[in-house]
Amino acid sequence: MTEISKPIYYLSLLGLLPVIAGVLGSFNFLMLGVEINIWLYKFGLLFSALILSFLGGCLFVFEILLKPKLEFKGLVLSIMPSLWAIISINLPMSSFLLAIGFLAILERERILQRNCELPPGWLRVRLHLTTLLIIALIVMGFNA
Repeated sequence: MTEISKPIYYLSLLGLLPVIAGVLGSFNFLMLGVEINIWLYKFGLLFSALILSFLGGCLFVFEILLKPKLEFKGLVLSIMPSLWAIISINLPMSSFLLAIGFLAILERERILQRNCELPPGWLRVRLHLTTLLIIALIVMGFNA
């Protein structure tokens, strides 16, 4: 597996800042106030759902452009993350459900890697980002 360029990797890590803000909001710091803590927490969850939906779009593109044969099952699976994000954001265990969604997408990408060639370094970066994101979602879930 080849390495991804450092600027792309660091920009990807910066994309986790809204989720980190959600983690901070979940700790209910008195100096921030109740409203700001709740806003940060909800912002982190909504941003996580947005990223989950975006990754579903990436799966859709991989299914259409990178696979030698178009499969209905793959297209349906690529739409599921968006539906999962919308449903999970409105349920009490949204952090946990979003984390499950990220794990499912990572597994689907791992399966896709066998059938087609994903962009260089994609899975490596996704593994790092998904690990950090899931840890953040777990912390948010336990603090909510």
